[in-house]
Amino acid sequence: MYLWNARGISGNVCSLNGGRLNVVNGIRLTKAQQFWPLTDFLSGLGVPVGRYIERFHLSKKMLDAPDIFVDEARFWQLSGDLARREGFLDWGFRAGEQIDFSSLGEFGDVLTNQPTLKAALENFVRTIAGETQSTFSLMPGGDCTWLMMESCSNAPAGRDVIELYDFKFLTKLVQCAAGNHWLPPAVHLVADALPAGLAEHEICTGNVRYASTMTALAIPNALLALPMNGYHSSAVPCCSTTGDHLLAEADFATSLRLLLGGYVDEILHIDECANLIGMSSRTLQRRLAANDTSFNNILEQTRFDAARQLLEQSSASILEIAYETGYSDPANFARAFRRWAGMSPRQHRQQTVSQ
Repeated sequence: MYLWNARGISGNVCSLNGGRLNVVNGIRLTKAQQFWPLTDFLSGLGVPVGRYIERFHLSKKMLDAPDIFVDEARFWQLSGDLARREGFLDWGFRAGEQIDFSSLGEFGDVLTNQPTLKAALENFVRTIAGETQSTFSLMPGGDCTWLMMESCSNAPAGRDVIELYDFKFLTKLVQCAAGNHWLPPAVHLVADALPAGLAEHEICTGNVRYASTMTALAIPNALLALPMNGYHSSAVPCCSTTGDHLLAEADFATSLRLLLGGYVDEILHIDECANLIGMSSRTLQRRLAANDTSFNNILEQTRFDAARQLLEQSSASILEIAYETGYSDPANFARAFRRWAGMSPRQHRQQTVSQ
């Protein structure tokens, strides 16, 4: 059953975002790179994007500087104005159809190279907190999990455009595990109706509920353990709902290491890691063994990568770095680092400084 009512969520929302961007003088900010699929789509249609950016006093740098911050509400106002002037009422959804995760840089790569769909969704909710101030969350509901978005935008003119774009982005993320033709069995939209040119069967296999308090799509729990397939362009087919585990197997260890990078300051055990990615400890051990490695080896390698970066790019003490990378005993940290680097942490730092 899809346990969600028209007024909101039944029960507590399991929000996993680990922080939010600071609000400067009440301005809602989003990294420019998050808008690139939208601006690229419009440019491909011959729309004078630069002229609209000037009209709404947005920075011209947003088209080529990925890490600058953009006024989110102002961009949505631009989106609504453009939809009316150009006659592209469903352009948010159509732009979402063209999303190429590789164009999102490391953000897209990390999402699509997770060991399971569950891990990808949880990673997305955590990571997106550093990219936008819209609130994303996950909540269990019977035999499905709801992926939800509450937009911070107060721009009614562009709300429907960006809601459909975000909805399509989330759908395509799930399709990286469930297959290109997957659609959610239930959907809730803030919009009162779909724009002309967009039909319900394009977004959902079941019912669409309008005028909801937030955007949400239902994901059957049976899909959560499927592996992500590292999708980067529409030319590479996504795996089917049955999954081709052999295709993803070669990248499983690397994907796990990317995932563990977000937990490097915690003392993780294999049971906790297995639960994190939605599989049993035995299955996790078997998958790693197929890659000629082990959980302890992956965890140590992840900690080493983090420690090396801190030694090279920060002034933190060796003791602080040991704790930051999950070691309660600095001596254990030093021994582990020497196994990987052939030298002590102090020697590595001195060598880096002298280069």
